[in-house]
Amino acid sequence: MPAVEVSPQDVAILNLKMLMQIEGKYRKDLATYIGRKPQNLSRMMNGDSNWAINDMFKAAQFVGVTLDVLTDPSLTPAKAIAIISKYEDDYEGGSSVVDAINDSRIRRAWILTA
Repeated sequence: MPAVEVSPQDVAILNLKMLMQIEGKYRKDLATYIGRKPQNLSRMMNGDSNWAINDMFKAAQFVGVTLDVLTDPSLTPAKAIAIISKYEDDYEGGSSVVDAINDSRIRRAWILTA
């Protein structure tokens, strides 16, 4: 049976959903961040509408990754967590720790290093 080819946009949407779930981020906040109405973003996230490269770039920024990570077909939750943690350590100047667990999402606090 031949392998089914998945478009980079479909890969990016699946990865974006995974990254947002890991980070506890909401679609309405992504819509605001990229400057789209929630209804338009919903169509984009369902694959019913094509993404503009600028929107995809902003979505990657929103979840703290690069476009190559967002479109990586081999991205797994474990890889995503490692990438996000490394990015946060490199750019936030601290280490993330669990602060509280509310409504199934992990909230993070930062321990800043002097």
